[in-house]
Amino acid sequence: MSLQYIYDFPEDAPNYPNDFYPVQDGLQKLKVKNQFLLDELRAIEPGEWRKVYQDGYQGREQVSIHYFESPTGQVFDLKVKSGWSN
Repeated sequence: MSLQYIYDFPEDAPNYPNDFYPVQDGLQKLKVKNQFLLDELRAIEPGEWRKVYQDGYQGREQVSIHYFESPTGQVFDLKVKSGWSN
């Protein structure tokens, strides 16, 4: 995983779905458990990084967007998963 791909917003990530529509109460932000990754992320930006799960629709399909978010809102490792996570 290359930490050079940090984006200012989730929508800036190349794999963010154009037609994503978030659902109400579908957002969850958790502490990052992987200490090695957290140390690397904090070398880029210090502070409390979070693992974000955002449920919504891509077209008619239920999907969940997962990514790591910095204290200032920068985004790392955005992935789109089938089904909802929350």
